[in-house]
Amino acid sequence: MQSYYQATRNFDLDQPVLNGEHDVDVCIIGGGYTGLSSALYLANEGVNVVLIESNKIASGASGANGGQVSGGMRRDQFYLEKALGFQKAKALWCIGEEAKYHAKDLIDKYKIQCDYKKGIAHPNHKQRYCEESKRYVDHMINKYDYKDMVYLSDSEMREVTGSDNYYGGSFDEGEAHCHPLNYALGIAKAAIAAGAKVFENTSAIDYKVHDSYVKVQTQNGTIKADRVILACNGYLDNLEKRLTSKILPMNNYIIATKPLDDETVQKINPRDIAFADSRFVINYFRLSADKRLLFGGGENYSKNLSKNIVPIVTKPLEKIYPFLKDIKIDFAWGGKLAITMNRLPFFTTLYNDKVISAQGYSGQGVALASYSGKIVSEKITGNGETFDIMSKVPRQSFPGGRFLRNPSMKIGMLYYSLLDRI
Repeated sequence: MQSYYQATRNFDLDQPVLNGEHDVDVCIIGGGYTGLSSALYLANEGVNVVLIESNKIASGASGANGGQVSGGMRRDQFYLEKALGFQKAKALWCIGEEAKYHAKDLIDKYKIQCDYKKGIAHPNHKQRYCEESKRYVDHMINKYDYKDMVYLSDSEMREVTGSDNYYGGSFDEGEAHCHPLNYALGIAKAAIAAGAKVFENTSAIDYKVHDSYVKVQTQNGTIKADRVILACNGYLDNLEKRLTSKILPMNNYIIATKPLDDETVQKINPRDIAFADSRFVINYFRLSADKRLLFGGGENYSKNLSKNIVPIVTKPLEKIYPFLKDIKIDFAWGGKLAITMNRLPFFTTLYNDKVISAQGYSGQGVALASYSGKIVSEKITGNGETFDIMSKVPRQSFPGGRFLRNPSMKIGMLYYSLLDRI
């Protein structure tokens, strides 16, 4: 089935394939949020930049995700404070909040039509999680002066979700949701208008680092650049083997139902907000602009996306909304994102800063990845202070390195998915 986002995209960019030899300041590999935003900011600074994408722009997770514009990091502040200490945890929180507001700034500045709406609720699928949710809301108010988050009781959460399968949890009015592909295409359009050269269906086969430049080889040409930005995320493959033990590609899936009648809409989502629940294998869902239920759930680590998406996703959907069993599914699709061991983004430089990498957003890339483009561009044109903070976040390799990481993660995910059911 086709992606709902592809079916409702605002426009096609239809950029050419790169041919021949090109000599530029910066070559960006990857046409998702990070690459597109990097291209935009660098072009605005007058940098001669070329971006290459192996498929269509935003054809990966950037154009196929749940569309949730979240604040902070993928891990909460309780975890970050314990792992890093309060000051470093607060620095990461502030970066995540800047990312959230930055996304809205891009939307406003470039008049990107992407159905942006405020509000994400985080319902608990187990009663015993509610006390910690209360403590977390209080902690964020008292220690971070964050006033956009409130706690919802069991009855309040069931009212906003329309599901008896949830208990209490938090609601964050500062977070938002949008049409992720149209958001990405809007950034791409702005980057091209600023002077960035964008090439689609152009794969980076290899690159070689020389004393004063980097040479990128594609199927039909070469790019000689002072710097290269790796913005491939879940599609890095073996382009840079130094990074593969730190990043694991993961397939995630979404379905879109037929348009719902007004009564059903009022029952399952009267506030028109987004949801991301407390499961380790998260269920996330919201309404589209034309009142379809967009529901994401289920994941795997195979090389290729599943061809049998509907039963993978409707299984958790029907547990949350039994009355939607056998509802017509009009669209089903997937995307390949990248996770890290600690679920925190992985920023680094290689070859004396000639190669810059920002990847591994672990499912929280709408805001973080597009803000990362600004962070990366500042590393090249400015002092790179925020990049340096992110690059100092601890990074662990997956068990077994790049060769055995997939089997070990399958075992780990099976364990956590079983915990979700207990």
